[in-house]
Amino acid sequence: MTAIVVGPAVKTAAKLAYVGGMLAFVSAGTLAMATKTIPDAKLDGVEVTTTAPVLSFQNVRSETYQRDATAWFEQHWGLRGYAVRTDNSIVMSLFGEARSGQAVVARNGVLISEEDLGYVNRPDSSAGAIATAKLLARVQGKMRSRGKVLVPVVIPAKTSYFRSYVPFGWKKRGAYELTDSNLYGAFVRTLAESGAVFVDGRALLGSENKLPSELFAPTARHWRTSAGCRVLQAALDAARPELPELGADQIDCHVRIDPDMGVEHDDYDLFRLLNVWAPKPAGMNVEVLDGKKGGPSLKIPTLFVGSSFVWKFVRVSRELEVLQPSLFYYYDSSVVETTTMLITKKVEPSTDEWRKDTFGKRLFIVGILEAYLPSDGERFLQELEKELDSSTAPGPG
Repeated sequence: MTAIVVGPAVKTAAKLAYVGGMLAFVSAGTLAMATKTIPDAKLDGVEVTTTAPVLSFQNVRSETYQRDATAWFEQHWGLRGYAVRTDNSIVMSLFGEARSGQAVVARNGVLISEEDLGYVNRPDSSAGAIATAKLLARVQGKMRSRGKVLVPVVIPAKTSYFRSYVPFGWKKRGAYELTDSNLYGAFVRTLAESGAVFVDGRALLGSENKLPSELFAPTARHWRTSAGCRVLQAALDAARPELPELGADQIDCHVRIDPDMGVEHDDYDLFRLLNVWAPKPAGMNVEVLDGKKGGPSLKIPTLFVGSSFVWKFVRVSRELEVLQPSLFYYYDSSVVETTTMLITKKVEPSTDEWRKDTFGKRLFIVGILEAYLPSDGERFLQELEKELDSSTAPGPG
């Protein structure tokens, strides 16, 4: 076989072609940024907005202007989306790793959020979880004395079911799985010892003998619709002794599979954050709620409080017309009107409007995300206790 020899002239031409191509690409992106003539590729996820550069002698001298100008240009460059998706796709295909900083690729293509991976490697002591559990039990009792029913719901982290998918190199020595006892374990144990009524969603779903992929889609951060609905039903069952008007009615958590569901569905939320060119993975079995609407006994005025995982409760409430009328205190920061799914205002504790919104409800479902222990729900509970202990706290009813 004759060897192919590449001469210096060909090498030089190739280098010049590469440099010329890169300059053309950079120029095209700059032109697109200036003229808005080429729509950029969409990027998913949240980014910190860069500071617009302010030209002044002092800023140039301190190099603040140069730094801000570079960061601003990189974020606003006209073909940035194409470049990011292409770069991420190359890294994914060569190394099987994500460059997004928001999701990691575990075994067999399972995606895990960095928050969930970080949670299972945390070395925290149990003190914080115990304190929050005692606060919750105390507030629950004070609410009960005023005719209100507060049910905390422990929402599981994805890593509580996908442990076998976590590679050895991702397990922090001396800390991995300590959260099972120091955070989650201490929290639910203290709730039980304090006589609190609560729902342990992690234990409930873990006892069902289902595959992890039936609880969380491999491409998702958030739990599946059916899993969330079953835990919501368990919360209603926990409240039933104090809500005799419920009778024996149940939420219909039946779901159907929609194979044509688009990539914008929650079951692809981590996949979207990869920002790659690959099409959505097949066979995710996206669930769509298909139960019957609830009857009059299930229309309990309800306040939902918690993180994005609580959206599953809110959507069930809206679609099946149960636990209505209701509001959702999203991260105890924004008030969501559940019939429209729109944020209407900010949560402003200790105001007359907040008292009306809050104490106008009979049932309080507070989602406690396992990965956010011990702080999840803590602020709302403290606000509630402060109000209950004040002279303006509402009476029973």
